[in-house]
Amino acid sequence: MREPVIHAERRTLSGTQACRRLRNKGTVPGVLYGHGEEGVTLAMNVHDLTKTLHAGAHIYDLKVEGLPDEKVLVKEVQYDSLGSDIVHVDLQRIALTETVEVNVPVVLMGHAAGVIHKGIVDQPLKELHVRCLATQIPHELRLVVTELEIGMMKTVKDVPLPEGVVATNPPDQVVVTVHPPAAEEVAEAVEGAVAEGPAEPEVIGAKPAEEGEEEAEEGKPEGKGEGKGKEPRGKERGEKDRDKRDKDKG
Repeated sequence: MREPVIHAERRTLSGTQACRRLRNKGTVPGVLYGHGEEGVTLAMNVHDLTKTLHAGAHIYDLKVEGLPDEKVLVKEVQYDSLGSDIVHVDLQRIALTETVEVNVPVVLMGHAAGVIHKGIVDQPLKELHVRCLATQIPHELRLVVTELEIGMMKTVKDVPLPEGVVATNPPDQVVVTVHPPAAEEVAEAVEGAVAEGPAEPEVIGAKPAEEGEEEAEEGKPEGKGEGKGKEPRGKERGEKDRDKRDKDKG
């Protein structure tokens, strides 16, 4: 199997100022070490290196003009303060028959059951430190979390490992857990229930007031109490006076 290739050239200058000038020209400084051999300072094209590292491999073929090709591990990649640009790379010589230690990402598989009840999935350990042959380094380690309810967790010893791969992390170190809902979410739910209050009981047989009747009751003068169709007193007095005059004439 061919490994991704890192192309580099040797550099003679070192130090902060020299490395800054390299980066300004689109070149990343690095160093090659291991196997008891002398370290070699390198320079790599930032665009090509970034593209190669995105392949996600652990082992690379290093090609340096004037030096024999070597198998290397990317031991450390340093980024700028924004975490976007590579500023330095450490490469380690390896033999495919030797045992190495590397970090391998842990990928969660499935949806935790506790999420249905507003649980929060937390993964404090995103990489596992493992020891194995250089040819047995896994690309990733998958951990199924579908059965995790709120308050449950999985630790290093629960992560399935391929044959020949050994985790060096403490076996009880937590990889993933499901926390209860945040306190503010619970408070909001309780406040919402209190604000709505209990529903008013419906009175069986009660007839809702008609819209017209409600308006009439609202517009009725307070304290009058006069019946429907009752004539005003002024009109009643006028008719009595007229009847008396008619009687006197007769």
